[in-house]
This record gives sequence, C-alpha cells and structure tokens, in this order.
Amino acid sequence: MAKILSVENEIITIGTDDGALKEVRACDLNFVPHINDEVEIYETESKTIVSKVQPQQPAMPFGNGGININVQNSQTQNGQPTVLANGTIAVNKVVYCLLCFFLGAVGGHKFYARKTGAGICYLLFCWTTIPAFIAFIELIVALFKKSDANGMILV
Repeated sequence: MAKILSVENEIITIGTDDGALKEVRACDLNFVPHINDEVEIYETESKTIVSKVQPQQPAMPFGNGGININVQNSQTQNGQPTVLANGTIAVNKVVYCLLCFFLGAVGGHKFYARKTGAGICYLLFCWTTIPAFIAFIELIVALFKKSDANGMILV
C-alpha cells in the first residue's frame, strides 16, 4: 500500500510498495493529505488520481448505537430467558409483553423472567388490583425498550 511521505505546498510525495517515489499535485487528491495516510494511485497517460484508503473500523459492541444482546449458549435456544452476569435477564420482548398484558395481574411475566419472588407477590396481592396496575406500567416500559437483533430485551 502506498503512503504519503511529505506534503510541501502543492506537491505531495508518495512512497509506493516497490520503493519508488511518486510526486503528485494537490489537485489530484480528493481528500486533505496528511503524512502517513495510506493511499491508492490510479494512473492513465494523461491523469493521476490518488484516493485515501479508509482504515478498517473495529466492530462496535453496540452496533448502530443500540443495545445488541447477543448471548449464544444453551440457555438462549427457543427464546428462553437468559440470566446475565449482572443479574439482569434477557427475555423475548414479544412473549414478555403478551404475558404482561394477559397474565400481568397474577405475575405471569415475572415468572417468565425468572423472578419468582416478585411473581409470588403479584399472585398473593392480585385481589387488590395493584399488581395489575404495575403490570400495565411494566408493559408500557417493555414496549418502548429497544430489542436486539434476536428480539430480546433486558428486564
């Protein structure tokens, strides 16, 4: 790969792979040159074009700015909940929201998320309708959580 070795006024000196030096004008570049930039040189009989080689970007752990929960082990097969190291649980968003809507008053979504203590509290106090109100709020929160590529959310 060719590299820019020096930038002086309107003349840019480029070192090629074979050890040769090539001088080009600044107007032949389609970018602002800096020393050590890697470039590719394209030449015809009448024209020389120099393009900057973009460095390979490392993969972002949270691609596209969102959260990507990509846990691959035996516990994530068939959309089953997965307990993560920090105590949060990755569950399928659709299943969690449906359980929250239809069985939220008796804690069905809590049992699905492996939070049995909270599920038992919902079951014990379901006659007061307080768990139903809390489940409705949790449904709204879960609906607005961004799911990963596998459709999982953290609860």
